[in-house]
Amino acid sequence: MKLSTQISYVVKVFGFEEGVRLLHRAGYDALDLSLFCMKLDDCEYISDGWRECVESRRSFCDKEGIVFNQAHAPFAFRWEDPKVYEEIAQPRVLRSIEIAAMMGVDVIVVHPLHNAEYKGHEAEMHELNLKYYRSLIPYCREYGIKVAVENMWQTDRKRRCISDDVASRAADLAAYIDELDSEWIVACLDLGHCGLVGEEAQDAIRILGHDRLRALHVHDNNYREDNHTLPGMGMMDWDAICSALHDIGYAGEFTFEADAFLHRFGKDFLETAVRFMVQNGRYLIGKIGL
Repeated sequence: MKLSTQISYVVKVFGFEEGVRLLHRAGYDALDLSLFCMKLDDCEYISDGWRECVESRRSFCDKEGIVFNQAHAPFAFRWEDPKVYEEIAQPRVLRSIEIAAMMGVDVIVVHPLHNAEYKGHEAEMHELNLKYYRSLIPYCREYGIKVAVENMWQTDRKRRCISDDVASRAADLAAYIDELDSEWIVACLDLGHCGLVGEEAQDAIRILGHDRLRALHVHDNNYREDNHTLPGMGMMDWDAICSALHDIGYAGEFTFEADAFLHRFGKDFLETAVRFMVQNGRYLIGKIGL
């Protein structure tokens, strides 16, 4: 099982080339192409020379032996605004799929549409997102890349606490994969999001099973906040999670989304912290035993 991680924080600190080189040197097998900067108009992937930028980065990574296995499309837009949706958000998501494919990525995580209030609109949001993901399948075929649906959460607007959202429960996420019934749409289980809505990650893994679950976002939390920290720094049961991944014969890769762990360290200590993250990941993969 390959160990990978998102690149956003390290690349922010060191720049793309030195950042991915550091992560590779620390021992990661592959990297997750974090395309969050595409929400910004000055992101290099939005510029007129975006294609040349991607080609240059792919050439650099090939020479360095750096592999990208997974990616994450941008999502922090005002999706509820039709003008933003049509002219900015969705075009950038589609470009991110092409960019990920150009970088050799197998699976890109694309968040469901979930800016509207979920409670009381469950069926409406389900149908909206079935239509949305079906619209992405032609692009998957064109670029030869799978899209992963992620389990989400939202904040209850009255109680100001975390509540259910699109695909937040494993049974709902499984329903999307089954109803879409496409080789191009798979499940990404964000392990930390499970407990935030009251479902244990190990139970969600077993509900999704081997055939649906193809990607992970691995991080820990305190069951109250989306901490995105390293496993062992929160309250999640990693023995049970690893056992569940073993029991379903999980065939995907082990991808950290735990960069918040790195935020507490200075630039001169980051490589040491990254190496510790790698050791943590290797330990957990060993417990999975596949």
